[in-house]
Amino acid sequence: MYIKREIESSIVEQLNSSSHDIILLSGARQTGKTTIVEQIALRYPSLLLNFWDESPEIIALKKASSFELFEKYLFQFFGFTPNSGTLLIIDEAQASHTLGLFIMEIHRKWKNQKIILLGSILSNLFSENVPMPVGRVVELVCRPLSFREFLRFRKKEGYLGLVTFESDGSGKFDENIHNILMEEYGIFMQYGGLPGIVNAFNDGENIPLIFESLLNNLYRDADRFISSTNSLRRRSVQYGSLVGHVMKTIGERVAFPTTNSSLLSTDSPNYRTILPEVVESLVSWHLIYVLATETKQKTSKKGYNSKKYLYDTGVMNFLINHLFPISIKTTSPFVAQLFENSVMQNLISDVKTIHNIFPYKTNNKVRNELDFVAVYGDRLLPIEVKLSATINQKSITQLLSFLNESKLSEGIVMYAGFPQIKQINGCKLYYLPPYFLSLLPSFLL
Repeated sequence: MYIKREIESSIVEQLNSSSHDIILLSGARQTGKTTIVEQIALRYPSLLLNFWDESPEIIALKKASSFELFEKYLFQFFGFTPNSGTLLIIDEAQASHTLGLFIMEIHRKWKNQKIILLGSILSNLFSENVPMPVGRVVELVCRPLSFREFLRFRKKEGYLGLVTFESDGSGKFDENIHNILMEEYGIFMQYGGLPGIVNAFNDGENIPLIFESLLNNLYRDADRFISSTNSLRRRSVQYGSLVGHVMKTIGERVAFPTTNSSLLSTDSPNYRTILPEVVESLVSWHLIYVLATETKQKTSKKGYNSKKYLYDTGVMNFLINHLFPISIKTTSPFVAQLFENSVMQNLISDVKTIHNIFPYKTNNKVRNELDFVAVYGDRLLPIEVKLSATINQKSITQLLSFLNESKLSEGIVMYAGFPQIKQINGCKLYYLPPYFLSLLPSFLL
């Protein structure tokens, strides 16, 4: 049974618009891209092709050496005529070495044609010689489930409607609903938001085996697609193993600024050049998020090291904790990091782009920073994340500093306790449990 995802509305809106920009639907493996597009295809006359297919026709199409030949093969093999009202969908589009070259021609000649290109490594369509045709494509990213979508897959989304705590502090708070939702959030932190994993959990299947298969496919992707101008180096470097090491190390250092040397400690100058290439690929494949810290006092020289997060808490828990059970009521440092990663996973689902999230610190002398400032439309929403049921004022110093410097009056402390509101230094602080991330648009905005 198909379960609707939030990104589906954005895709349909683009398809129904007057724009003929090509839709690039990217996202990590197993985030649900193909399932979403197959469902959308049922509503339109469509031609859906998968470039991983090994049929002679698909092989010829993805190796077409010219745009004219590409058009000819589409018509002769599949009966496709552009601008005739048929939606063209190409899955695993990155398997073609020439498709990126044709996008400019497609946009110029197929004026009334709707197209969706999807795949986990769509960045491979473009290179230094084939730049992304800005203004002719619109990129949408399919990410792991938000907590609201997670509950939808668990047939429990309606539980959020039972939360009665209001932004003015009114309403009778139901501790039973809180406990149920916190238990669900613990499951979300442990297994993450990949649709196949959540369905496997619902059905009692072997989840570690699915994670192992997923990561093995990812490592093979790395060996296949991470390119280098040095062909000898390409043959000698095991990119898959390096990607696995980097992702695990990022997971271990979530919530802390990292440098290249902290991600991969080595004296090899070769790896000092390869590592940035690996990190860049993980970013472009939407497998990690890199947040640069903003400050009141601008830094000099090299600036601040970035904070990095994994795209899914389940992957993080598998890589580091072997999926062993975790408790949101614990004070374990790893669970605290998993908690912060899960908040990031939810925020990126809401604000859509990584550019709308940043950490903040007042200057380069303070040790801690405000975890997140999220841009919701024309509003800045500062969020401090603490895995505790009790919070002292000293631990939210950077949150209060940001509110003061930005002339804002409201901030959020995401924690493990009951929802409450406090007035501190003239600011209104909402102390909210993590399931409120799914309620923020209606709760505060």
